[in-house]
Amino acid sequence: MILAAAAALTTSLPSWADNVTTEKPSGSIVKPLNDKGFGTFSGRIQFLGMYRDFENVPTGQYGHSSTLGALLNYVSPTFAGFDVGAAYNYAGTLYDGGNTDLLCNDDIYILNEVWLRYNLEAMNLKESQILVGRKITNGEVFRTDDFRHKARSIETLQFTSKDISNTELTVGHATALSNWIDAGEHWKFNDFGDVFCAEYDTDGVTWAEGVYTGVDNWKISLFDAYAWDVANLFGTRIQFDLCDEASWVGYYRHEGNVGLAETRNSDAWGLSYQQKVGGFTLEPGYFAVHGSGLRFQEATTGINHPLGCSMIIYGGQFNGGAKTAYLKATTKVSKTVFYALYNYTWQDQVNFDGQELNLVVKHPITDRLTACFKGAVGYRDWKAGAENTTATDGRLFVTYTF
Repeated sequence: MILAAAAALTTSLPSWADNVTTEKPSGSIVKPLNDKGFGTFSGRIQFLGMYRDFENVPTGQYGHSSTLGALLNYVSPTFAGFDVGAAYNYAGTLYDGGNTDLLCNDDIYILNEVWLRYNLEAMNLKESQILVGRKITNGEVFRTDDFRHKARSIETLQFTSKDISNTELTVGHATALSNWIDAGEHWKFNDFGDVFCAEYDTDGVTWAEGVYTGVDNWKISLFDAYAWDVANLFGTRIQFDLCDEASWVGYYRHEGNVGLAETRNSDAWGLSYQQKVGGFTLEPGYFAVHGSGLRFQEATTGINHPLGCSMIIYGGQFNGGAKTAYLKATTKVSKTVFYALYNYTWQDQVNFDGQELNLVVKHPITDRLTACFKGAVGYRDWKAGAENTTATDGRLFVTYTF
């Protein structure tokens, strides 16, 4: 039933809405302050109401509640190549419908960013910077994932550069991570031993990643992340553009244990095809995990893959032995963004197969006020010993940016 619904809906409803960007609106309430030249302030105020119902689970996994969040950003003017930035996140319960835990963003108060950056223009490297501090980073290893009120952030020393022709490069070391999830202490800056559930402290994550576009129609990404005493991740993403409307994208990721970690290895690979048809972008694809479950995935550092945007992960796409076929569709009608993501997952190491359908509609009410609805339904086909189960999830975001 869900499969049939997905086939119909994904041809008419497309794109996931959290990080959809549009033109910068004018007339911010902080413009008079920004015009004084002391730096640039920006931010948002956001309402989130959420309802969730999972069959045959403890009471903590269903209910309805709402929360109100605020974000304030600041970036200073540049002086002698230096600038600084900061971002403060707050979120608190607005309405307690009996279960605020499902919001995962109902009790947050954190300086999510505070950094010092130096531009190397004095060394004739105009597009190279060194940064130290707390910073949101969005790449192959670490993902922003601003799914609710808070983006993922790391405490880091990192170097970024675009000065090499057709190349983007990032090299860094992170000592702690603050996740987007408000569950336990995950929203605070935690040692990576806690991030990866290793039950001991570690020396962080050292990583490097690069993107090369110097060959016509090709985009090649390579990355390596060494999580000390946990795991080493090596991966690549390769995109080949057949034309302006069609592309193939291939993925490969390998994780192996290092240092004190228990023995585990995993290989993940995938292939997808992206096609523009009229005003739609369609992406059918396949993603599989062999061996152990992934350490670097949506609940820890994030993963640069469409399946990382699944709202309830009901199919268990990042388990060891999981094989997932998916279809993503996006479009924009006037100013309204539509998105759909359907996936079916076959499991080798757990006792169910699962599927999930995500739908998102995001509409700008004014230049600065938007409303966004996200809905998901999941289904688990238990192989033995349990009845099949259904899960539903609905969320309403109302966001004012300034």
